[in-house]
Amino acid sequence: MIKKDRFVCWLPCKPYVKQFLLHNFNTPDDTWTEIVNLSSDKELQNDFLSRLSKPGRYENKYRNLYRYTASVAVEIRRDDFYRYGWSMSNTEVVAFGTKIERRIKQILFLYLDTHVSMGLPLSAAIRNFQTKFGFTEDTWSYDTIRREYNRHGYRKTVENTTIFDFINRIILGKLSEFGTISQQGRLAYESDKL
Repeated sequence: MIKKDRFVCWLPCKPYVKQFLLHNFNTPDDTWTEIVNLSSDKELQNDFLSRLSKPGRYENKYRNLYRYTASVAVEIRRDDFYRYGWSMSNTEVVAFGTKIERRIKQILFLYLDTHVSMGLPLSAAIRNFQTKFGFTEDTWSYDTIRREYNRHGYRKTVENTTIFDFINRIILGKLSEFGTISQQGRLAYESDKL
């Protein structure tokens, strides 16, 4: 049996982005223990392919990627390798990394908001999140997650409400952040004045 060649693009990224990609899209074999195949997520794969180019493209927006301390091999089909290219400019690396970071943070905020609204202390919710999603202190530290959540999390103080009110506010807040409903719609839904 002839072994299939696997074409890859090395993607510089932050450690927690690498962990997320490996956890969700890793397709290892005898040669590659860590290789990401995005084909199960068509939107993400198409976005990735649209950013590929052949080396030599002029780039001056991001001269170095000092915050991107990890890298992961992303598999591309042979046809895509020759059609689109096999590398990304620094600008495209940052744009794609930002897209993945947004996905991860949506999961983080939804997870923490839900657990905190159920009465779990934030510190325990963060530790549970790290354990559940495989983020070690090296890939995404507790302090960094806490700062991120304090900066951008939902965290409203609510008195005399039920858990369902909490959950509804979290859902409406997330739908508004995703752009599914407008801010005006969110306020109307929260005030129940329809």
